[in-house]
This record gives sequence, C-alpha cells and structure tokens, in this order.
Amino acid sequence: MEEKVEANVKVKNKLGLHVRPATQIARILQKRKAKVTLTYKGQSVNARSIMSIMILAAPKNAQLKIEVEGRDASATLKDILSAFHQKFGEDG
Repeated sequence: MEEKVEANVKVKNKLGLHVRPATQIARILQKRKAKVTLTYKGQSVNARSIMSIMILAAPKNAQLKIEVEGRDASATLKDILSAFHQKFGEDG
C-alpha cells in the first residue's frame, strides 16, 4: 500500500546541509523504496541525490519540508528525522 507522509524539520548542525549530512541522507535512502523530496525556500530536490541536497544550501536553523511517498514512507521519514535530530553526528 502506498502512503504519503511529510514533516517539517530544522537543520541543527553548525555547517548546515553539506557533504556529510547529504551523504547520510542518501545512504538511508539506499535501503528504502520511498521517494523523498526535500524543500527549502520553494526549491524541491530529490533526496537521493547528494548534489541536489547540497544545491539547496540549507544553513543551520533552516526549516525544511520533507515529503515521503511509497510503501515504507513512515519508516523512511522516521530514519531521516532521526538523522536530523542527531545533527548527523556533528557538533553544534
């Protein structure tokens, strides 16, 4: 069964969405089937693409919208939110 979930999340790590967070998000999605879109300031990108995430250039405290569509949408969203809340393993 297809499901669609979304959430808003705040970027908490000091350097924003740079290479390491973008890579972590892409890694989470390698094990998932769901389609994930990140939106910042009206620009939406495919979260499977590290380059696309970096193009958003979301700094610390940026508010992002995460939209997830597919069979494992809820679990996928949970994993992504967890990575954001843990600041992608970074300080600050």
